[in-house]
Amino acid sequence: MLQRWVIGFTAVWLGIGAISAAQDRATVQMRDGSKFEGRIEELTASGELFVRVSQHDQRRVPVSSVALIDKAGAASGLPDTEIREATGSQHLLLLSNGSSLKGQLLAIRGGESSANGDQARAYVFLADGREQTFGAAQVSRIYLGGYPFAANAGAAASTPANSAAALDAGMNTPGAIRVGATGGWVSTGMRVRRGELLSFNTSGEVQLSENGSDRARAAGSGRMAPGSPLPSVNAGALIGRVGNSQPFGIGDQASVPMPFDGVLYLAVNDDGLEDNAGAFVVTINRQRR
Repeated sequence: MLQRWVIGFTAVWLGIGAISAAQDRATVQMRDGSKFEGRIEELTASGELFVRVSQHDQRRVPVSSVALIDKAGAASGLPDTEIREATGSQHLLLLSNGSSLKGQLLAIRGGESSANGDQARAYVFLADGREQTFGAAQVSRIYLGGYPFAANAGAAASTPANSAAALDAGMNTPGAIRVGATGGWVSTGMRVRRGELLSFNTSGEVQLSENGSDRARAAGSGRMAPGSPLPSVNAGALIGRVGNSQPFGIGDQASVPMPFDGVLYLAVNDDGLEDNAGAFVVTINRQRR
């Protein structure tokens, strides 16, 4: 009798484990377009996503380099309605009941192989100023801001080949963040602390109007844009913002101190984005004091 009970309990436990593992599996699409599949294990406060691809292969990637976590498919055949919503700087959370939220994915914790393994897997999402927690089975897809295959599709189609395509050179840099000239604020996925020094390595060039010579690198062009987020800074310069705080200039500075605590966003400083093209490719590193 005891043996039957043990066998039955083991079968139930293994069944629950299999269901949990299936709920945690996802296709991860990187910002360089590459994909891999595995079990989502954890998203840490330092912005690192852990994915178990196989028993001996645990991937550890900066969430800033992730474009999409797709638990409902293979990151292909995505609905146009979702893609249009995913072009902005906010994260887009799609739930299995068909509803959606915009905000910021803060953490994934609990469940097997995480630091909180005694708790159920939970996705923590900030929306409308409050944190909400969802179980693994409730989450369908998470777009992590500025979805790269939609943000500039229209601009690329309507811009001559010698401008938009050329300006996007260098987009395959591993771990880089694409800051499109038409996409507004782009979340880096990095939580920063006030006074923390970050180094920025920025490549690429943006076009700021239909005038082919109106271009800028990270430091900006030789003119101003009065209606831009930072009118005192050159048009086209790389700028930053922490949460919803006031923006600040980054440009081509080697290092920049963070003015507040929160999630870092990047943008191109301009007052009319609809006629822009191109993108900056930005890699960010935390500096040790």
